Amino acid sequence: MSTARVLFHPLTFIEERDGITVGRADIESYALLPEDGVALLRRLADGATAEEAAVWYERTFGESVDMADFLDTLRDLGFVREAGEAVAEPPKLRFQTVGRIVFSRPAWVVHLALLAAAAVVMVRHAELRPHAHNVFFTSSLIAVQVGVALFQSPAVLWHEWFHLLAARRLGLASRMSLGRRFYYVVVETQLDALRSVPPRRRYLPMLSGMLADLLLFSVLVLLAAGDLSGGLSWPGRLALAVAYTVLLRLAWQFYVFLRTDLYYVITTALGCTDPHAATRAYLRERFRRLPRVGPSDWRTGDWAPRDRAVAPWFALITVGGVTAMLVTVSLWTAPLIWQFAHHVGSGLAGGGTGDPHFWDSIGSLLLLSLEIVVLPLYAGRNRKRTAAPPVPAPSS
Repeated sequence: MSTARVLFHPLTFIEERDGITVGRADIESYALLPEDGVALLRRLADGATAEEAAVWYERTFGESVDMADFLDTLRDLGFVREAGEAVAEPPKLRFQTVGRIVFSRPAWVVHLALLAAAAVVMVRHAELRPHAHNVFFTSSLIAVQVGVALFQSPAVLWHEWFHLLAARRLGLASRMSLGRRFYYVVVETQLDALRSVPPRRRYLPMLSGMLADLLLFSVLVLLAAGDLSGGLSWPGRLALAVAYTVLLRLAWQFYVFLRTDLYYVITTALGCTDPHAATRAYLRERFRRLPRVGPSDWRTGDWAPRDRAVAPWFALITVGGVTAMLVTVSLWTAPLIWQFAHHVGSGLAGGGTGDPHFWDSIGSLLLLSLEIVVLPLYAGRNRKRTAAPPVPAPSS
């Protein structure tokens, strides 16, 4: 066993319910270690050689340790600083000052004032309250679909921007990236660096996206309120249309079974690691006798103790998320679909091919079919083509 000292990059140690999260924030590498493993790591970091640390561990905990395997794990995590390797420097962060301003006490006064003002005008003016008919800000269905769609990406970017700023405020190297879910391009914020701060400091970065949605909704309602004096013009109606879609996206965060922002808030509050996967395994185990229920690794899986203990109760939270989805669909989404169908039906049954509303309805249906039929089929074929194994070349 080597008698040389083991060098380490700067590490963070955060106490969790099932152990201690040790991490290297600059490369976002983290591991949940038991207390004896952390004690051994700290012994090495304090200057003990591998041989001295192994002797100390056996004397302290009454059992031997495979030091070579332990060090290999630490190297794989990027914790060990090899000979000649420079000490990792904290990443240079942009927008940290902006984050501190956005979530400062004066800013919170502004945030709350906007929310309160929007609530007041909605109480006073029924036409400003969320309703499915707000989405149809013009008689042209094509204009409605295109107009609402154009504002979705900026609204999502605003949501993710608040996630990034809340994490940057803490000095964490959060970042935004483009991804794809099925055939949709999505913006995602990587918040792995939250594992380097105590759990109580993780809530604001997790919830800040919902705050952004509430603020955007409030601003749009207030813009529409400023247009009430002479009757709502199309900009005011467009603001209410976008506000309705923002509200739908905010409601989506309550579908915790889809691992939304609230899922990670609940996971942090419960001190869990992956309750979603543990709960799925638990439910498959409970209902394994039912047809078409897949095999479960509940009994054999290496679940974190806290995840295993919480799984039966997290199943109820999952049911709550499904209930929230059903309520949203019933109260907000279904009326929107009904309104769209009514407009299309009226256009098709109107003045025939000489009526502009007839052709507007036809074009709207074509746009809808492009989104829910053509693009999914194309994405599915493209995914199968990507996943298919390469055809071997014929041998000569």
